[in-house]
Amino acid sequence: MAARSTVEVTNSVERQDEMGEFELGDKVLHPIYGAGTLVSIEKRGQDGTISDYYVIELLQGKGRLLTPVGKSEELGIRKPVDKADRRGLAKVFSGRPRKLSEDYRKRRIVIDQRLREGSFVEVGRVVRDLSWVESQGRSTTGDRRMLQRAKSLLAKELAASDGVSEEEALDRIVAALERRPAASGGESG
Repeated sequence: MAARSTVEVTNSVERQDEMGEFELGDKVLHPIYGAGTLVSIEKRGQDGTISDYYVIELLQGKGRLLTPVGKSEELGIRKPVDKADRRGLAKVFSGRPRKLSEDYRKRRIVIDQRLREGSFVEVGRVVRDLSWVESQGRSTTGDRRMLQRAKSLLAKELAASDGVSEEEALDRIVAALERRPAASGGESG
């Protein structure tokens, strides 16, 4: 027998108390899909179980994302970093890169974990570290792909925070990386 499914859409203020730290219209960030705007909550039911889902309209018309309200913290859904907290990014970029494993597979696993953590500072560190590997001429195709992914995540967050395009935010990241001093070697961690 096919599973029965129901959907109830809510975008009214009366549901604000069920939304936790987010309010309708808030910019939010998903560590994999990037930035979007919280547009409503849907009650979805399947096999007699009803759950609330955030409906997030991804920025720049890239679709909608449904995320279980009860798992939003576990999934790393959060508000974009505010301007005051972003000052730490310049410090991260100017810091010494972490030494990454010479083994690409191990390096990829560690970097994937760091990106999935979703923290603004940690994504900045990934960008810094992989940029350093690239500048040393030791990056693989996979490293370059991960660097682009990390830059894209960072750009999406900055774009949401500043209200600028992702392209402009990416230009700012590239400019900040070019201004950093050349690092000699990496620190462990």
